[in-house]
Amino acid sequence: MDMRKNILTCLRHLLRPVIGFCLRRSVTVQDLHEIAKEVFVDEATRLLKAKKERVNISRLSVLTGIRRKEIKRLQLKEKPVTEPPALLTKVIGKWLHDPAYTTKAGRPRVLAPHNENNGFRALVESISSDVKAGAVLRSLEQIGAIERTTRGIKLRTEAYVPRGDAEEGFKMLALDLNDLSCAVEDNVFNGASPPNLHATTEYDNVIVEDAAELKEWLLKEGLEFHRRLRRKLSEIDRDFNPDLKGSRYRVVVGSFGRIESLDT
Repeated sequence: MDMRKNILTCLRHLLRPVIGFCLRRSVTVQDLHEIAKEVFVDEATRLLKAKKERVNISRLSVLTGIRRKEIKRLQLKEKPVTEPPALLTKVIGKWLHDPAYTTKAGRPRVLAPHNENNGFRALVESISSDVKAGAVLRSLEQIGAIERTTRGIKLRTEAYVPRGDAEEGFKMLALDLNDLSCAVEDNVFNGASPPNLHATTEYDNVIVEDAAELKEWLLKEGLEFHRRLRRKLSEIDRDFNPDLKGSRYRVVVGSFGRIESLDT
């Protein structure tokens, strides 16, 4: 199989879950086509900027195969701002593992809302000076990640789960898909050695009396794994240890669980 045909076959596999989502949510092929063109232009622009190359309509047309006139139209089209949902994850992660915000037993401290004694505002400002602590506090309250007590703000969760917020949830999914896709691409096309982790456990004839109980067990075990992982990585992360020297790396380990009834 020639390389281009091979890549198009890979693309066919990648598109199946996307097309499945479209069909379940009444998204037509015309909708998908329009959005695909927008994303092609956005990603081509991002790629050129990352390479420090000049961005112009001619270059975008060559990269994407989209006509110049169409690119002009797409560039004028108003699009929603799509910032990655990393801030809340970082706030929760640092609250869980930075000694400045944990007890001697390693549990997240109850934080004062302001800066005194490494309070909540100080936590947010240690990660980003562009976002107000009050906005982050409201966002964490909306997802049920914290609660206000007489002593201060208490963390109630160990992971950012945007329940009821479809856009935020699928932003996170898009980031996960990108990392997983790049990991598999590196394994398959570059022969990564050692290979990137890509493991799935599946049993399709499981008999359980209480599926919700099994789901709770999977969640508990998965969170415990990520707790150990965050503890390990926080020891060698410069955000937690500013004096560390050496080359910087980004480490991503994702996991998910799903229980699907096969009898209905």
